[in-house]
Amino acid sequence: MALCYDIGYSEMRIPNLLEHETMPEGIQQSSSWLPLLARECHPDARIFLCSLFAPICLDRLIYPCRSLCEAVKRSCAPVMACYGYPWPEILNCDKFPADHELCIAAVSTDENSSSRR
Repeated sequence: MALCYDIGYSEMRIPNLLEHETMPEGIQQSSSWLPLLARECHPDARIFLCSLFAPICLDRLIYPCRSLCEAVKRSCAPVMACYGYPWPEILNCDKFPADHELCIAAVSTDENSSSRR
């Protein structure tokens, strides 16, 4: 999966967190996000997307934190809008856990993400 190549783990869970049932389906759907990553709209966009398309294979599901989703959306949704794409409902940040729960948090700080816009 080009989107998540060399992400730091080699085994992922299927179905993934976006309910793709097969690897080919996940790979096909994830490839449409590569142009957004190329725009470098947020330093944690790749971590966020990979947590959904290629979640690490553990005993339990670990979703991205709501704050990670919101930070990526805040930076990347305007870029997507420039190309005529709205932020998709499947990435509605309200469905992800709050930061005090077990979830994947942002790696970058707000200062880093605002300087890359």
